[in-house]
Amino acid sequence: MKRLCFGKSPRKRILLINPKDPDSFWSMKGTVDAVGARALMPSNTLATLIGLTPDDVDVEYFYCDENLQSIDWALDLDLVAITGYTLHSDRIERISRAWRERGVPVALGGAFATLNSEQARKLCDHHFIGEGEYTWPQFLREFVAGNAKPLYKQKTRINMHDSPPPNWFFIDAGDYLYMTVQTSRGCPNRCDFCDAIQLVGRKHRRKTIDQIMVEISNAQQAGAETIFFSEDNFHVSEKTTKELLNRIIDWNTSLAHPVQFSCQTSMRIADNEEIIKLLADARFAAAFIGLESTRKECLEEVNKGQLYRDDAVERIKLLSSYGILPFLGMIVGFDNDDEETFKEIEGFLSETGSPIASLSVLNAPTGTPLYSRLDEQGRIDDNFAGFWHFSTNIKPLQWTLDELLKKHRGLFRRLYEPENFEQRTLTWLSNVNYFSTLYTKKRRTGSNLKKIARILYHYSFRVPPPVRTQFFRVLKKTWDMDPRLIRKAITIMTQYCHYYDFSRS
Repeated sequence: MKRLCFGKSPRKRILLINPKDPDSFWSMKGTVDAVGARALMPSNTLATLIGLTPDDVDVEYFYCDENLQSIDWALDLDLVAITGYTLHSDRIERISRAWRERGVPVALGGAFATLNSEQARKLCDHHFIGEGEYTWPQFLREFVAGNAKPLYKQKTRINMHDSPPPNWFFIDAGDYLYMTVQTSRGCPNRCDFCDAIQLVGRKHRRKTIDQIMVEISNAQQAGAETIFFSEDNFHVSEKTTKELLNRIIDWNTSLAHPVQFSCQTSMRIADNEEIIKLLADARFAAAFIGLESTRKECLEEVNKGQLYRDDAVERIKLLSSYGILPFLGMIVGFDNDDEETFKEIEGFLSETGSPIASLSVLNAPTGTPLYSRLDEQGRIDDNFAGFWHFSTNIKPLQWTLDELLKKHRGLFRRLYEPENFEQRTLTWLSNVNYFSTLYTKKRRTGSNLKKIARILYHYSFRVPPPVRTQFFRVLKKTWDMDPRLIRKAITIMTQYCHYYDFSRS
């Protein structure tokens, strides 16, 4: 097992653990299998903790991403450090208990430890709440000195200029679908159902352009072919977004083998066509857009009405025309939904030619304004212990819970029936009319051929017959349409096997 040493011997031996993701919708297992990766993306948090380690602190790191390997329970350790989201809570509890029973103290931080602090406190010896840029170095010094505290709480928002580049020493980019870069924290929106601001606040705090470019370059040098910007909203400041995209274009065009990018954003990204063109020229292949609903009253219901655009169809088509694939986040279960909602969503995706949409059920995470409001109305199910994307802790207004979930499942399945998905895919491909000329003759020829060979093998032998037939039919129709679209068609189809499987699970 690889190890990374700081300071001098003897050193405190620390195992960093990224818990295994649940085998669920968000694991993207089908897509990972199709392209030959082993997991979706590495832990930016753990890599940042390594980057925060002072050179003179006497520690030795070991690393385990459970999505790639099993924990070595025989390691002789002084500490186990775990991070994770709320969806990892069960696995975090089992890992923590097992190490503590072996007499090894546990440090626990991240989203779960911050948002579920009472539960987390019982699972660890050193509890971290909030951001770790200032508390982790402090903890390491005190831990090595033998006087570490049980609680480290970051009470103020950190200055993002103090956040170092993640250290990818333990990471092989070939194991992952994406490498990640975080440019900012904080969201100026106040969506009532979102608990992100409990973690990172409302004030938008951004790293400098130079910091971001260092992280992008580091990810590329670690072997990344696709980089995902992991913050919830990539585009907040138009001026800064333009500056960053221009820097990326200058950098990417200088490479023999340019990288691709993807991000998460809102419909505001389509307010300015210049931004969209810059995205295309920077080689952004996809953008996850939290559209949530096509109804203004539904968005206003959760304090997101300011992001409604009555020309959403035209905006999505504009984004698509530049070859940027929209991954649309949609939600059902609003009080203002009705029987027509499901037809409207299906019609919107068909009209815009949007192949891929994540369809979730509205939830009210603890601590959010939506939770407080519905709790006062007696509409929170306190016994809820399911996965939020296909169930909910909210007692629906328009239907019984079983009726809502049945409608949700029915729509999800219809969206990913082979013929429906194929129609949307071909519509989207036919809308693409911009092909950047900045990267002519710059292709990862050997790498691309290997990846395409893996994808062809996967679709020839490892998928159900309807998906196999559709895959090759779409490729033929795409070639007839425009051979330049083949790579985009393959990208879409590698996503489909996952959604097809999930819609039937």
